[in-house]
Amino acid sequence: MTPFTKRNLLIPVSVVLFTGLLYCLNSYVPSLGSRIQHLELIAISLMIMISLVIMLFWSLLGVFGGLASFLITMIFLYRSLIDLNTYYYSVLIMAFFLSSFIGYYIFRKINVSSQKYTVTMERIREDINLIENHRRNRKAEISAMGKKIENLFKLKNIADRLSFSLSDEDIIRIVSEETFNIYGGDNRVLLFMLDEAHNELNLSFTSKGEKRDAYIMKKGGIFDRWALKNMKSLLVKDVRKDFRFSVGGEELKDDSTSLIIKPLIMESSVLGMLRVDSPRETAFTQHELRILDIIGELSAVALQNARLYRQTEELAIRDGLTGLYVHRYFMDRLEGEVKRALHSDSSFALLMLDIDNFKDFNDEHGHIAGDAVLKNIGQILKSKASAGDIVARYGGEEFAFLALNCAKKKAVKLADSIRKEIQSRPVVLRRQKYTVTVSAGVAVFPEDARLREDIIWEADRYLYKAKAEGKNTVCSK
Repeated sequence: MTPFTKRNLLIPVSVVLFTGLLYCLNSYVPSLGSRIQHLELIAISLMIMISLVIMLFWSLLGVFGGLASFLITMIFLYRSLIDLNTYYYSVLIMAFFLSSFIGYYIFRKINVSSQKYTVTMERIREDINLIENHRRNRKAEISAMGKKIENLFKLKNIADRLSFSLSDEDIIRIVSEETFNIYGGDNRVLLFMLDEAHNELNLSFTSKGEKRDAYIMKKGGIFDRWALKNMKSLLVKDVRKDFRFSVGGEELKDDSTSLIIKPLIMESSVLGMLRVDSPRETAFTQHELRILDIIGELSAVALQNARLYRQTEELAIRDGLTGLYVHRYFMDRLEGEVKRALHSDSSFALLMLDIDNFKDFNDEHGHIAGDAVLKNIGQILKSKASAGDIVARYGGEEFAFLALNCAKKKAVKLADSIRKEIQSRPVVLRRQKYTVTVSAGVAVFPEDARLREDIIWEADRYLYKAKAEGKNTVCSK
């Protein structure tokens, strides 16, 4: 409650007090004249009190209130005070002038104080509004900073998860899920991978809210192709109003209105495309695009690392000359196939092949010609392999061919077709043709053996039998 509010509350109190004093001076004081000896003391006291009330009216209501209270006093008390003593009326007039002067002075001071108070309160309210606006702005900044920190933690989580992923499938799934975790809501996350052979995008993974439609343009739309062609990030606030694009056909059927796209670029080549779109206009800002850029950079590095890992793994498990698997990897896979065949009651064939008289060939024609022969045989063996078959360089000039779900008759036929093709495909080196032959031994699991070492021993045994029978032939049980 302000002082001026308290002042307003004094007005009715003053009216009541003024009315009471008038009534006492006008009614009771004259009737007491015959019974009280010192009536003048009571009368003067009441007149002083009423003059104080008149001063209060001056202070509270100004000139109008002060004059009105004086006139009312003079009218109501004139006859009663004259009847008592004319001296009383003179005292009342003197008290009036004194109280009026003091009351008017107080009134002026109160008005000045009221104006100062009003100005001060206006300044305080302005300061309060400025402080409140500053508080709201700071609160919004803190909220935005908190969201940024939360997004940074989510980005760290993406980086941590990607650091343990070495396959394209895991990386694509993690990136799509974590990106949707950041943007969420009614947004939709699309991750395209680039088909380098045809230079076109293929939709690999989608994460979306329940109310969003599936993306029908599996090869990407006009916005995706623009980002691919220009190798730049893209922000579109309204696909129907962006002057850079002429939207039509399937683009109009899609439920996206605004979008952001980040190409996954590594060493000046595009690996894929990460897209987030929304059915709402202006759903994304430059900040959201910067977040997507960071996710895209992390994704591109992860995909590149996965490819390098696969290349390193291939170097570790493949022979550098022939491109076939190495002996160690072949033995591990053979062990796995033995267990699988026992568990599923299936079969497989093992072909062991050896180049006839290869040492003499190297001595006569040199190791360059020998290497060319090995590469040629490696290519022939890979061309003969079906899905799931394992072909390895078992030793120097010895090869192993594991054919899955292959019976004895089919395995012998396969081995013989390999032998014939090697014999019919000479190696041309310095315009000279070099022809070699191979011998092959065939064993079938579990018909010929039920252990890894035994199946190898059986295939080797028939290989040596083929060598003993004149080479360039196939032997089996």
